[in-house]
Amino acid sequence: MKKYLKLALASVFFFSMTAMAQGPQGGFGGGMRQQPPKERAEAMAKDLSLTDAEKAKVQEVFEKNDEKMTKFRTEVSRDSPDFREKFQALRDAQNADLIAVIGKEKFETYQKLQAERRQRMMNNN
Repeated sequence: MKKYLKLALASVFFFSMTAMAQGPQGGFGGGMRQQPPKERAEAMAKDLSLTDAEKAKVQEVFEKNDEKMTKFRTEVSRDSPDFREKFQALRDAQNADLIAVIGKEKFETYQKLQAERRQRMMNNN
C-alpha cells in the first residue's frame, strides 16, 4: 500500500512540476506582455533619436491605439470572419498616425528594427 501511495505522490509531483514549467497559454499575444505606451515611446525615441515633442506625440498615439485595441478585443471575437481585416485597419491607422508624427523615413527605420527584433525572437524560440 505504501508503495502505491509513494508512486501516486511522485506522479502528482512530476505532473504538477511539468504544468508549472509551461508558460501562459492562449489569449491575445500568446502570453507575451506588451509594454505600456510610455515604455514603447521611450524605446522608439531611443532607437530613432526622437525629440521630446515627438516622443510625447508618439506616446499619445500609442495610448490612443491601446484604448482602441482594448475596446476591439472586448467587442470582436477572434473567430469572427472579419477579425483580421478590422485588426489590420487599426494597425494601419496607428501606422499612419506614427508617420504623421515622426515622418516616413524614421517610420521605415522603425519597421526594419521591429522586423529584426521579431527575427531574433523567432530564432531564440
